[in-house]
Amino acid sequence: MTNKFQNQSKWLLLVIGLLFINQSFAYKNNLTEPILGQDASEARIEQGDKLFTANCASCHALKKKVVGPPLDGVAAKYDYDYTWLLAWIKDNSKLIKSGDERAIIASEYDPSAMNIFQNLKDDEITSILMFIENGGPGNIIDKGSNTPEVSVISDSLFSNINWAVLIMCILVFAIILLIFGILELVSNVTGKEIINWNNINAYMMLVFLIGFFGLTIYEYSIHYQYDLSQFGSASEHGVELDKMMRWTWIATLPVFFITQFLLFYFSFKYRRKPGRKAYFLSHNNNLEYVWTIIPAIVLAVLVSGGFKMWNKILRSDAGKDAQNIEVFAYQFGWYARYTGEDGELGKANFNLINGTNPLGVANRAHATELIDELRADILFMDTAIINLPKGLTKLQSTLGGKVGDERKKHLRKIKEYTSGDKLDDLEGLIQARNTQIERLQRALKVKKGNMFDGKGDDDQVVQEIHLVKDQPVKLRFRARDVIHSAYLPYFRTQMNVVPGLPTQFTFIPIKSTAEMRKIKGDPEFDYYLVCNKICGNAHFNMKMKVIVEDQKSYDKWISKQSALFTKDPKEDEGETDENTESTETETTETVASN
Repeated sequence: MTNKFQNQSKWLLLVIGLLFINQSFAYKNNLTEPILGQDASEARIEQGDKLFTANCASCHALKKKVVGPPLDGVAAKYDYDYTWLLAWIKDNSKLIKSGDERAIIASEYDPSAMNIFQNLKDDEITSILMFIENGGPGNIIDKGSNTPEVSVISDSLFSNINWAVLIMCILVFAIILLIFGILELVSNVTGKEIINWNNINAYMMLVFLIGFFGLTIYEYSIHYQYDLSQFGSASEHGVELDKMMRWTWIATLPVFFITQFLLFYFSFKYRRKPGRKAYFLSHNNNLEYVWTIIPAIVLAVLVSGGFKMWNKILRSDAGKDAQNIEVFAYQFGWYARYTGEDGELGKANFNLINGTNPLGVANRAHATELIDELRADILFMDTAIINLPKGLTKLQSTLGGKVGDERKKHLRKIKEYTSGDKLDDLEGLIQARNTQIERLQRALKVKKGNMFDGKGDDDQVVQEIHLVKDQPVKLRFRARDVIHSAYLPYFRTQMNVVPGLPTQFTFIPIKSTAEMRKIKGDPEFDYYLVCNKICGNAHFNMKMKVIVEDQKSYDKWISKQSALFTKDPKEDEGETDENTESTETETTETVASN
């Protein structure tokens, strides 16, 4: 009877615990009003969280400014006009060109252009809006709670404290100098040494030696948790790299500790003393041989081993049968492109990049549509040039009543008009659009070896990388704007991502995400691709999830991804339109590929 009661009690406690965990960590819906005619739910808010992380978090946060402004309360700012917010997120440039007053004001006063998200469905954007309006997951701070509002501390307070500390430090330093000056005068008057600086410096060497070694060991004990070698490499080549790193530590750490100990200890032991005469040694050939030849041999072994390993990685035979995945970097996020049924990645070109084609994958129909889009841009900017005097008049008429930073910002906008900078910017954009149109038209006329071969139509563009365990993969990198660095720490993989200079890296993942979670004891762990080169304000937030799984799970995931373009049967038949009459061969001068 007792055992039965104990078992029932355990099950009851387990159920209560699960309910508590669910209430504590699951998503909570705090919204009472529908958004765009759709009722919010925990599932929609969770979906919005994932979409927000993948598309928005690199530039925005809910409560603080990153690159863009904080988004908490954005619906109230625009009078809960969710239809307008959806249009703005979907394609803000289109909204600006339509003459929408709120969109024009937003673009005028925010120098950083927002990305276009035509790839997102309306329901997905609605989920993002639900997540934002819910204040995030909704379980951290209840909107109905009586939590007292924390008062904001003025920045001037910190500034005053900093100045006070600086002045105090200067005064203390001045007092110490005066004390030493007085002691020096006393020493000169009495003819006796008041302070034996030689002994003080010698003992300070010992203090520094002990403190230096102590802090070194302490620092390692604190940051050892971030040493990824303790979990083992998740790639095949990484195992060899870890071995090479261990040999490097074995060769260098003893030398470091021995030389540092001798440096400071000898400074203490052989300090100047009364009656001690220093021994002068001009040189010693044998000693020179020892400290030159031995380090040279050790370094030669380490460097040659590293060169051999790097050569092996870059010229790996695994690359012949590897799966090709393109990784595309931009400020501040990543895209990945998988091959479709044809097993080949289509050609791409930076001139073809727009909101619906963020990687610039070559497609003839898209190029034709993009030319029309660029011509519409030129027409819009021509109209903007005509309206410059009207815009200046409006800015000047609304200057009154503005004070402080708002007035300074408004005056800067007026100066852009009066100085001609605004006109120069618009004319420069028009020239760039015309150049882009010319390049696309030349590319469309190319008949032999053109990039519009249809191989990219079935490519799949995603924002999450999935890899198959024990299967070689070749990551091919491109960048849209500045230099980035693709870093996969657990795979011991890093490669610079340079605009105009495609790079690549081949490796074999040997530990699935589930296996690494068990090794680390962290059920929430995920691999991430991060940028390891400072590329702008939101560099710290530039990452993309990487999942390593079995073939069955990968096949299930890839089957749900949609093709970038609908295949044009005309391209398969080799037909061309009126723009393809030219028989010239495409060259890098015709279209610079990136």
